[in-house]
Amino acid sequence: MSQPAAAASASDNWSWLLQQFAQYGNARKALPAADELVFLPAYEQLALLKLKRVSAVDLTEAHLRRLRLVNPRLNAFVHVTEQLAREAAVQSDERYRLGRPRTLEGLTFGVKALFDFLAGVPNDFGSKPMADVGFVPPFTSVYIQRALDAGVVVPGKTNTPEFGHKGTTDNKIHGPTSTPFDPRFNAGGSSGGSAAAVASFMTALTQGSDAGGSVRIPAAMCNIAALKPSIGRWPQDAPPIATAPFFTPGPMARTVADVAMLMQAISGPHEGDPLSMDGSLDYIGAFRGGAEGKRPLAGKRIAYSPDMNLFPVEAPVERVVRQALQAFEKAGAVVDQVNLGLNEIQVTDLGGRNRRPLTSQYFADTWGLMQAGLYGHARDLFLEFGIPVDLREHMEQLTPQFAAMLNRSESLLAEEYRHLDFLRADVLHKLNIVLGTYNYIVTPTVAVVGVQNGNNGNTLGPSAINGVAVDPLIGWCLTYPVNFSGHPAMSLPAGFAPNPLEGPELPVGLQVIGRMKRDDEVITAAAAYEQYNPWYQRYPR
Repeated sequence: MSQPAAAASASDNWSWLLQQFAQYGNARKALPAADELVFLPAYEQLALLKLKRVSAVDLTEAHLRRLRLVNPRLNAFVHVTEQLAREAAVQSDERYRLGRPRTLEGLTFGVKALFDFLAGVPNDFGSKPMADVGFVPPFTSVYIQRALDAGVVVPGKTNTPEFGHKGTTDNKIHGPTSTPFDPRFNAGGSSGGSAAAVASFMTALTQGSDAGGSVRIPAAMCNIAALKPSIGRWPQDAPPIATAPFFTPGPMARTVADVAMLMQAISGPHEGDPLSMDGSLDYIGAFRGGAEGKRPLAGKRIAYSPDMNLFPVEAPVERVVRQALQAFEKAGAVVDQVNLGLNEIQVTDLGGRNRRPLTSQYFADTWGLMQAGLYGHARDLFLEFGIPVDLREHMEQLTPQFAAMLNRSESLLAEEYRHLDFLRADVLHKLNIVLGTYNYIVTPTVAVVGVQNGNNGNTLGPSAINGVAVDPLIGWCLTYPVNFSGHPAMSLPAGFAPNPLEGPELPVGLQVIGRMKRDDEVITAAAAYEQYNPWYQRYPR
């Protein structure tokens, strides 16, 4: 049977979250005005709903008004489902009236327009050939169904680059998605629509998918919290069931508590996913463990790497992240700068020839090759859905870099593809050595302060940082090594750095990497950090 996580102890922690942690859970506190309800964290909104101080209909309408006001500037939602949202909100209010609300009843929840299917709602993958054919999923992805079964209200689908192939969000159909902090800059990708939507208060909660940093990169660029769970925490039943690189959906929200709520509601086994894990972790309890007390990380050790000993990182990013480490220290942790050992890895060609040190460029090329292997089965994938579309017959309509991945997949040998596993194993081994001594690894999430939007439907990251050549698709991100290893990792707001174009400061993110399959420990560290480096008041309104 398919069941989400529901540990017995979690109910007490839910009560604590909504009755004590949520300020507006106190009926004596005055409510914000109707249109200001959207500015509350999701857990505050949920507390008000459960106390019947607001209705799901009113909350949904407030979010839809906010969406209509802000989305034209940011381009986060690409398909708005107002009628579906209103119908779901009415049903949520009825459940509250009957005393049968579900865990996330009445909260708005944005859904990414990639493999995050919502039955009956158009899904174009950010790809013109798919938009032209008018693909409408015949079923709902299991993790989206979990969210619906928990009572969420979906206001629409969010923007993504073509098939999620890079760390920025832009495509030939909808154009770029911008960060709310300066619309001249990209929201990051590939879940940039989701990140911008929740950071600008168009939705209370959202989700993304992560094969190289796609929830963490936009989290850093939009100043939100986002977790790449361990593979199998959020089950998947829609292709691709991917293990190379580790591909997983995950939660995105403005607070760590909201991330924990989504993990609690959606995690758990599913018979359609052989990689899915049990639902025994208590994520709300993990959040409580980091949010209570003055030194919740006492006795914990953090290994800090400013560059993973491999990546060029802009000086303002490193300064902001290093300053943010003080929050972990105030929470009781000991922080040491360490060598992660990735620069010690030796790579070879097929047959063990041409042994040489790993470089950031080779690392990014390997990620691209793994992605090419996944994209290469696109024709069979869509035929499975009854769509007679071969993307190779529409190359002129595709983003050039995505088209190159498809072309490369045709010459990719099985032996060559499996040879890449040696690098994955080496990365896993190096990170596990560090995590055998330390509880967490902390790095910058991305290496640059902002990526300017292009005007051609193909915004790319930098091709060089500090004079070192990098892959503009993903090479400026310190996220994808964790997709090679499979560890849980969370991006958190670190602070702000000067705007390269002048104007408002831009957000910088840090990445917390946890021990294998200990997503709960990552949430505890994130909650403790949030105590001492709060960011919620920095969102533009």
